[in-house]
Amino acid sequence: MATKINLKKRTALRAIEVPIPVLKNLIEQEDKDGLFDYFKGIAKQDFEVHDKQWLELIINWVPEGGHALTESAKWFKLANRVADLDTDKEGAFTLSPYQVDLLWNRLNNSKFTVERLPTAFVAFIVDFQTATGRHFPEEEPDAEDQSE
Repeated sequence: MATKINLKKRTALRAIEVPIPVLKNLIEQEDKDGLFDYFKGIAKQDFEVHDKQWLELIINWVPEGGHALTESAKWFKLANRVADLDTDKEGAFTLSPYQVDLLWNRLNNSKFTVERLPTAFVAFIVDFQTATGRHFPEEEPDAEDQSE
């Protein structure tokens, strides 16, 4: 049976990097306009990330040393569908049982690692788990699953 997952635009919490010499210079010169101009560009940045980014992260992952084309071929159909997603639109995205298995197996591959866990990525994974009914064995059980 096909699984529908609701793809969303999620708030992305991002850090702002300011080189210390630049900040120090602006403060020492009491350059309020310069400081304002430096940060003005932030208002134009996108603070939302579409779930397409997380699907692409999972689909496009390759272990160190690569893998055989036959392994990559399993992903072609899903990769093409994800590439066609419009990041301005939210909504249901249908995954075949085969595609759910591909994604789930990749997420459980011990070589699939992430250096950090953005909250938007975690929220996507939680929604994926809810839609598919799958959970990592290492996860803390839900409250109703815990015994006293």
